[in-house]
Amino acid sequence: MSRPFASTLSRLVAGLMLCGTLACAMTPERLPDLDRKFYYNLPNANDKAAFLKLQDTQRQSFLEQKGLWGRWSELSNEERAAVQRGEVKAGQKEFVAFMVWGPPADSQGSKSVERAVRFHTFIRCTSGPRVGKYVPNNLDCDGTSSEIEIAVENNVITEIKFLN
Repeated sequence: MSRPFASTLSRLVAGLMLCGTLACAMTPERLPDLDRKFYYNLPNANDKAAFLKLQDTQRQSFLEQKGLWGRWSELSNEERAAVQRGEVKAGQKEFVAFMVWGPPADSQGSKSVERAVRFHTFIRCTSGPRVGKYVPNNLDCDGTSSEIEIAVENNVITEIKFLN
């Protein structure tokens, strides 16, 4: 093996090892669970790509800039524990549903003089290669799906309907 080639190869290996130790995720599946939940709530593909390249120590400030850390901080300890368990219940803040199920597939609003209600629909794959995953479109399931609709008033979930 030539010396310049060996030197280049060793730098490449060292760089890959460094990336691994600095927690460059490369894919969302390699992120820790909570970071993965934040990842799916980032607003666009550029933010998601940037988030994957961050070190563990840089993620919170990135999430603060995007407004997601503030929404997380507003959750009670009980709501944060529910996110970790994957539980969504009426009476919890809307952000709990987003962290557990990801962004909704559809959102609509209804406003009257007395109240304003937002409705979010979440789609869950019930068969196929993505069973158990929440997706933006039921065609992403390559199988069957079910829907969950939540009603939200004043950022609090008031009702949960399992539509299928």
